[in-house]
Amino acid sequence: MTAALRTDTGRDMNKHRKKSTVAVWALTPAGSQIAAQIAGHLNGAAVYTGPNAGEIRDGKRFDRLAQAVEEAFATHDAHVFVMAAGIAVRMIAPLITSKQTDPAVVTVDDTGAFAVSLLSGHLGGANALAAEVADIIGARPLITTATDRGGIPAVDLLAAESGLGIENPSAVRAVSMALIAGQPVMRYDPFGVLDPSLAPWTQTAQTPDFKNRPGIYVYHETAGLAENVLVLRPASLAVGVGCNSGTSGAELCSAVSAVFARHGLAAGSIRHLATISEKISEPGMQELASYLKCPLTSFTRAELESVKNIPTPSAMVEKHMGVKSVCEAAAILAARTGPITVPKQRIGNTTVAVAALPSLS
Repeated sequence: MTAALRTDTGRDMNKHRKKSTVAVWALTPAGSQIAAQIAGHLNGAAVYTGPNAGEIRDGKRFDRLAQAVEEAFATHDAHVFVMAAGIAVRMIAPLITSKQTDPAVVTVDDTGAFAVSLLSGHLGGANALAAEVADIIGARPLITTATDRGGIPAVDLLAAESGLGIENPSAVRAVSMALIAGQPVMRYDPFGVLDPSLAPWTQTAQTPDFKNRPGIYVYHETAGLAENVLVLRPASLAVGVGCNSGTSGAELCSAVSAVFARHGLAAGSIRHLATISEKISEPGMQELASYLKCPLTSFTRAELESVKNIPTPSAMVEKHMGVKSVCEAAAILAARTGPITVPKQRIGNTTVAVAALPSLS
């Protein structure tokens, strides 16, 4: 299938992950007691103890810390190392891949005095976890991310909490540094998604002209923006799709990709896929929805026929499907009667139309 339509680098990766599974590691008897205390207050926590740590009820034993961490690192949403921070750093260094996907890592000293947010402070939730662990054991939480220390909003965390897909994570640093330095940051945000949290910190832009300065762009249209402009994609588009029976998922994906490229739209902003009820069980349609990781909605003929002002009704579609429109009517309904932004496009065995939601509420 066409890689251009993948959206998992946006919305899915940018979800503010909850610590549903936490690994708590200890090497000494004192550390294992602290680990057990922490795990006892965290849902889904597992304690891993070394050969010299003493026995812990329901604890998992390991012989070599490096091997055990390597095997468990990606299987947990967060890790708490009750040991020297230097040891933890050496263990996780070869395993770190991206701030969008790395688990949260917190270190606690062997006396339980400090809980340090070490890795994935914002998106991974390590800052919040450090504070939670500190509260459990009566420690002092240590948060070193610059935005937190300076009382500056963390734009990547705000994006995740607002359901926005981060298209270019590398721009987070430029925007954050500008905010910390007190430099003007323009924000183009037609839906006003970030108004409640960033209005005091940014200047509203009426057009996406950032004048080569760091900025924030929150919209579903593609634009030739500089590298220092953070591009955030709201879930603001509904895509109506029609197809002949037996149309493959690859062909459907290619058609949607072509339409989005032609009309300057971002696949990361797709909120819904929609079609007629008779087509929802088509394997190709299911593959498309799975590939885009978007819900697939269907509408009955009566529902589709109730839509007025169809841009391009079709007598042929009415003859075969009993409705004047599939893709356009489905897009409008899925967008909560939002306007058509891309009228019906016929590509091979498919038809595609795009509608924009009137609001994100």
